[in-house]
Amino acid sequence: MDIKQVTVFGGSGFVGRAIVRALAPEGYLVRVACRRIELAERVKTAGDVGQVTVMRANLRMPQSVAAAIAGSQAVINAAGIPFERGRQRYRAVHVEGARAIAEAARAAGVQRLIHMSGIGAESRSSKNRYVQSKVEAEDAIIAGFENATILRPSVIFGPDDVMFNRLAKIATQAPFVPVVGNGHAKVQPVFAGDVGAAAVAVLARPDTVKSVFELGGPRVYTYREVAALTLREIGRDKRIIGVPAGLMKIAGWFAEFLPVPPLTHDQVDLLTTDNVVRGGAKTLADLGIAPTAAESILPTYLDRFRVGGRYNQHAPA
Repeated sequence: MDIKQVTVFGGSGFVGRAIVRALAPEGYLVRVACRRIELAERVKTAGDVGQVTVMRANLRMPQSVAAAIAGSQAVINAAGIPFERGRQRYRAVHVEGARAIAEAARAAGVQRLIHMSGIGAESRSSKNRYVQSKVEAEDAIIAGFENATILRPSVIFGPDDVMFNRLAKIATQAPFVPVVGNGHAKVQPVFAGDVGAAAVAVLARPDTVKSVFELGGPRVYTYREVAALTLREIGRDKRIIGVPAGLMKIAGWFAEFLPVPPLTHDQVDLLTTDNVVRGGAKTLADLGIAPTAAESILPTYLDRFRVGGRYNQHAPA
């Protein structure tokens, strides 16, 4: 295969930026396709001048999707929304958007298509609307482009992540750190840089077509352990208190009326379910990638939440 140009849908987002930063050093020309191009300007610095370009594309408009793919030999779909707002609905973005990308990629003769999904997307019995949309998105990708590769990461961490940054912010403002239920549900956080590396590795290996890889870090934590790890990193002594999932869902439902909800009832539901790599699944190891431990990365961006701030000489190392 001779892949020179790659279109990355959702390249302005947290996961998309990590993928672009992994592609550029390998010499690929990268076209970042996104709805709001002003959010993608900073990702241009991932490559040399002109190597990373930005193009406006809306997954609800198939013509713009086809235009963004034209001329590329590979496509990566990292587009997604954490909550619904206005016309940005799970079905429109995750499902119909994936369908539009797959069909346009096939029509354009694209060689490779990589779809970013998530652990749990095999759960067809799930009543969670977010998970259902991920399941249907995978179906749409495979139906439209049978040689696609699907990557299912666990919760992704890195400087702009949601999980660790949110917990750290709560710890600086609240008298305690809440976890959903007893906090015993499991999660296997994976570093954003490793997710980007996985996408690059898949592109380089023709044998990864028609495959699904589940991406997790080197350690499985409970959400209570994640909260404790966050508190250790920022040097704050706060109680970790379990809040009944029912109450959290009610709070999440009301929060959805806010412009940017801090938590939705769908997200609460996810926090009560294990999010770990299944036994027997293809993993980062199958792509030759050693997963990065959260403990080695968290100090590089959570230090701003320490007592006295990032530059406090007496803050814990």
